[in-house]
Amino acid sequence: MNLLICVGENYRDFAPLNQYVQNIARNHFGIVHQMLFCDSVDEALDMRNAKQCLIAMPQQDFSQFVTLMQAQTKIECKSIEEFVMFVSSDKCNIWLVDLLKAQNLAHLKPTSIKQSLLYLYPLGIDATSVKMLLSGIAKDFGVSVCVLNADSNLEILSATNGDLQNFKREVEGTFGDKIFSTFHLEQSIIALLESKNLKLATAESCTGGLIAYSLTKQSGASNVFDGGVISYANAIKEAWLGVSAENLSQFGAVSEAVVREMLNGALKLSGADFALATSGVAGPSGGSASKPVGTVYIGAKSVDGAEIIERLYFKGNRNYIQEQAVLYAQLLFLKIFLKNY
Repeated sequence: MNLLICVGENYRDFAPLNQYVQNIARNHFGIVHQMLFCDSVDEALDMRNAKQCLIAMPQQDFSQFVTLMQAQTKIECKSIEEFVMFVSSDKCNIWLVDLLKAQNLAHLKPTSIKQSLLYLYPLGIDATSVKMLLSGIAKDFGVSVCVLNADSNLEILSATNGDLQNFKREVEGTFGDKIFSTFHLEQSIIALLESKNLKLATAESCTGGLIAYSLTKQSGASNVFDGGVISYANAIKEAWLGVSAENLSQFGAVSEAVVREMLNGALKLSGADFALATSGVAGPSGGSASKPVGTVYIGAKSVDGAEIIERLYFKGNRNYIQEQAVLYAQLLFLKIFLKNY
């Protein structure tokens, strides 16, 4: 079990730091099985069942923590920031970090997401069928496959354990563009675009720039992403993207016709090779009988004319609906890219 322990109110209550330490842990372990937030050092001593533990705390408390650990069990110190705890015949590798002090994180040698967690995105096949089709390959490589977000219109799969690298290669060789496997979706999208010297633009309404953010938070985004439009108001859709007042009046902003014009406007405005667009009702207000909260139109289009626009219904609160829409837009891009490039 991989455990993240955070000591102090900064890690618990300051949202940017909270997200930062979780990202550090995921990059270090690949999978974080459990998170624990503590107010004091002595509360952070319970690491039962953990095989690896990352502990974020003020640097001035490192020595006190090590002293408390030594009083309870046998430990082997590699440095003040890294040691091994022994309990009976088991051992737990422990790393200490203080992200507030901008501590050098060189002592964290990532297990890497690439070695421990692989995502499988079905492109036109339902996830349950994919799991069945993959069962033989998974068994050959000792891999465990699980369907995530089951019984929804956004089912994906995760693969853990075993030889994930060779499993990935076998999946790609067998299923081609029907299943997209990756250790990091946004990084893979950037790599695909970069490999063909192509660029992508966005036109977002209900997702409010989250598609653009999902790309620009990754290194290398500037090579493939020049910009996007957050066309939240109808007036901006008209003025910046060329959406017609007639379509807005006849079909409403949340419609296939409007998303199509948003795609065309984004391609024309940016000169990009691909565009992604969203318009929907993220809630909690704004829904209707014909377009309830959770209704989102999502589109992807290439400059060559390949286009997909779909109407989706997502469950959850506002933020969860937005995040699902972002992921679905990314998968629509993959469908067009992999089929045509």
